[in-house]
Amino acid sequence: MSHSLARTIRWIVIAAGAIAYPFLAHYSTTPAAVASTPWLGVGTSLAPSLAILLFMTWNSPKKPAMLLLCAVVGLLLWGFWGMLERNFSWAYFIQHAGTNLMLAAVFGVTLARGRQALCSRFAEAVHGSLEPEVLRYTRQLTLAWTLFFIAISLVSALLFAFAPIETWSIFANFMTFPLVILMFIVEFLVRLRMLPNLERHNILDGILAFWKPHPERSDTPPPAR
Repeated sequence: MSHSLARTIRWIVIAAGAIAYPFLAHYSTTPAAVASTPWLGVGTSLAPSLAILLFMTWNSPKKPAMLLLCAVVGLLLWGFWGMLERNFSWAYFIQHAGTNLMLAAVFGVTLARGRQALCSRFAEAVHGSLEPEVLRYTRQLTLAWTLFFIAISLVSALLFAFAPIETWSIFANFMTFPLVILMFIVEFLVRLRMLPNLERHNILDGILAFWKPHPERSDTPPPAR
């Protein structure tokens, strides 16, 4: 199998899993699934965390230590499986609200005095040196994303506490991602109005450019020909 074909298959499997996961997660919270297959809720709620652990183990230079950690996690799951079956909804909630709070912190900490706002870094990776009005806009945008992720976490917590679990699941599994897409669209329309002369890129372009490896510059002059 060629490398390109293997990569294509891998991405197809990842995309299929990403599409199927929210439907499976939502189904596992329904009364029928809770009564007949409580293990499904535990397995689905823990799947992302366990997948990350296995990925880290596979790529870790300290495999014996990571394998030991996997064994400890396995023993804990075996010992507390009954409790997890009765409370797996908490794993879903912590995963959803915790992820959004973490993203809020990633954006928010860069707003501290003397630091460059995260969206400013992304814009700089695409546009180079930024004009003052662009710096001001990207700082405000960083604040907007921070508040957005905090709001998602707050709504998640309120629904989890006061609404049926199925209602919370609809919000977490089917509404969060469309809200992120809507945020991108609104930001793009606002930027067209606020910065009409700025070259049109979105935050994803900035993220990709920011993380793209750049060759290290050398101070040694090239050899004379």
